[in-house]
Order: sequence, then structure tokens, then C-alpha cells
Amino acid sequence: MDVSCKQPTAPSSSIMSKTIKIESFNPYLSRFPNRKLITKGTLELIKELRVNGYSVIVTPENDTPVQYLFQKGVHDFFSDPVIAYIIGVPTGIVVNIISNYIQKAFDKWGQSAQSAENIIIIMEDVTQIFSLNNKTISKSEITNKRKKRDKQIKEFEKCFSLKSPYKDLPTPLFSNHKPKIIGWGRLKLTPETLEFEDSIIFDKTAKRKIKEGKIRGASVTGIADKSICSICKLDYINCNHIAGDKYDDAICSNEIHEATLIEVSLVKEPVNEKCILTIKK
Repeated sequence: MDVSCKQPTAPSSSIMSKTIKIESFNPYLSRFPNRKLITKGTLELIKELRVNGYSVIVTPENDTPVQYLFQKGVHDFFSDPVIAYIIGVPTGIVVNIISNYIQKAFDKWGQSAQSAENIIIIMEDVTQIFSLNNKTISKSEITNKRKKRDKQIKEFEKCFSLKSPYKDLPTPLFSNHKPKIIGWGRLKLTPETLEFEDSIIFDKTAKRKIKEGKIRGASVTGIADKSICSICKLDYINCNHIAGDKYDDAICSNEIHEATLIEVSLVKEPVNEKCILTIKK
């Protein structure tokens, strides 16, 4: 059976005029300006909404292409706030769609539902704002969340401005994809791998966690500049297939053909079990 051209079907086109706007967020603005970025989790949420017949716009509305961030490590699926504006759509229907998707994502990633608090629903013609768990949110709380995002941008800017004190170890090592440098290393890129040739960890807490097995490996954050869906062979951003889901007995994967490396972090659970850390005596 040829499955390469089969897309998930959507409901009646009568609701296609309904629009949901989702804010992009670029934590790495100082180093990678003019990028309209969303997380992989947000992209999959957008796909789920499109499958259910909704038109989704990623703001700001300009000609900058949407790109998604990927992290090769176990992480909080919605650690950064996802702010969605609903226009002319019954709120309850959208919330049910998002809730069902979020629960499926949490089950797949083995995470708790606490991250649902970071999905903010705003009715453009109503003053009320609430999170996915039906907690009412004030406008001041939204302002505070945006201030935290701005603070994250500034903290990454500060990190990227630092230069290594070690001549042969130019690459900063972060902790769990957060703006905190815990060491410096030297990377080697091969056609198949990205390897650490050497590194120094100066953060005492990180050293202790490595010894205790609480930090086990490395993970990268990158921008998927070009990624192809294995099912339909189209741009993964624009199709409605979701990596890891099955379509006509074929498992979807997003094949990243071109990427921009942002940072390397030490994490508790690396995706690649071969990427395990050891400390030299």
C-alpha cells in the first residue's frame, strides 16, 4: 500500500475559517536573530489543531519561515509558556482538543500534567484568560510570564557572550538546556556523529551529580532548518503527521536534513545511550 501521499483527514471545512494564533518564542535571540521559532511540542500541537480543522497562525505575522527547536534528550515537553489566542472559536471545543493531545503527549513522554499550566488560552474578544487546567490567569500573570521569557533571553545572551578560559576547549556546556554554563569542551563533528573529544566541568554540583549517576549524558538543542516527514516526504513543518505515530503500519519520523546547533547540555537521560559521561581521575 502506498502511504506516501495519505494525510490525516480533517473535519468539515465549515470550521476552517476559525483561527488560532500561537506566539513564537526565540530564547536565543542574541545569537540567532530573525528566527520564528516554536518547540517540537508546540509544532505537534499545531498539527493536531490543523487535523481537527483549525487554521493556525504562528505570530508575529510576517514572511519569516517557521522553524522548530529540537532537543535530543528527555525534557519538559512544555517547559516554556505556549500562548494561544482563540478567534471566533468555541473555547470548550479547542480546550478539549488541546487537552486530549496534551494527555497523549504526556503519556508518550512519561511526564506529569504539571506542564499544562504553561499552556495559556486567551480569547481575543473576552477579558478572561485561563490555563489548560482551567485556572483563571490575570493579565499581570501573563505579563510576569513574558518577563520571565525576556529574562531567559538575556541570560542566554550573557552566556553566549562569554569566552572560554581554556584555549583548546571553546564550546560552553550547559545544564539541562538552561542558561547556565557548567563547563567547557571541544567537539568533533563527523558525518554520522557529534563527539566530545575533551571537556572540563567546573561546576561542583554538576560533578557530584555525574558521579552519582544523576547526570548521565549529553544532549543538544538545535534548529531544524530542513526536516522531511518519512510518511509523506513533505516538509515536516507543513504536513500533519506526528513523529512516533503510526500511519497504515508505518511509523512516522521527522528526518532532519539540515540543522543549526545552538547549545550542548549535560542531562539526566540522553536519548542516545552511547552518549554516556565518564569523569577522568
